[in-house]
Amino acid sequence: MKTAYPLAFFLAIRCASASAAPDIVPLEFVGGIPFVKVTVGAAPAGRMMFDSGGMIGIAVPQSTIEQSGSVKVLDEKRRFSDLLGQVQEVPMLVARDVVLGATHLPPVSGQINTEWGGNGADADLDAARKGGVIGLEAFAERPLMFDYRRRTMSIYAAGDAHKQEWKKWRALPLSYGKEGPFVTLRVAGVPKKFVLDTGAQVNLVDSGKFACSAECPRPRLPELADAHGKALSVQDAERIDLANAPFDGILGAPFFRSYRVVFDVKGGQLHIAPH
Repeated sequence: MKTAYPLAFFLAIRCASASAAPDIVPLEFVGGIPFVKVTVGAAPAGRMMFDSGGMIGIAVPQSTIEQSGSVKVLDEKRRFSDLLGQVQEVPMLVARDVVLGATHLPPVSGQINTEWGGNGADADLDAARKGGVIGLEAFAERPLMFDYRRRTMSIYAAGDAHKQEWKKWRALPLSYGKEGPFVTLRVAGVPKKFVLDTGAQVNLVDSGKFACSAECPRPRLPELADAHGKALSVQDAERIDLANAPFDGILGAPFFRSYRVVFDVKGGQLHIAPH
């Protein structure tokens, strides 16, 4: 005996086998750094810098905390050094009802936002940073794609990574630690550890590990390649004393302008495709 199934049954099967469309969130750039519109509880939506460097969940301004009704400030404090080498100590918190685009995030651990890393050279960027910060830690197992040319960040559903078109892109092994996401690349054949930092306006290399004459304050990374020796796009970088940091350099805005980039932290891969 044949069983008749309603059309909705087949549509449900088809939808279940297809990957869910990503939530595409607009990016606003200030000083070359990406910002996204974020809503926390009952507070008005405001822009936050997206900073992939470090293990950042969220940094919420005091004014947003007071208006949100969904942020709990903890007794615990976080102590860290900012980019200027100044030691900061700020209260930790847990933010609930955090929304970007159509994506409702689970409770996000973080800290009260503080003015850090600014040097006064870009007043607009320093002012924009006061709105807060959100980072990879807030998205748990969700892959994120950054397309600077289209000015978008795409948020993918957890567990859908294997169905996405970007799985066919070039994949680099991605690690994740307290310094944030990082990859090992080869510079002139020598393995070097680079942190991927959307909060950095330029690429940076440790002056103690990359020799350069006085005539080249911004050296070109020679023969930049992945672990298998396959060449990457030419990247310039500024030399800076990274004060014995556990990495050799930082890939910032110039790298993200060269490639569409997908962070798949759970899968341990960085997917890239040139523009």
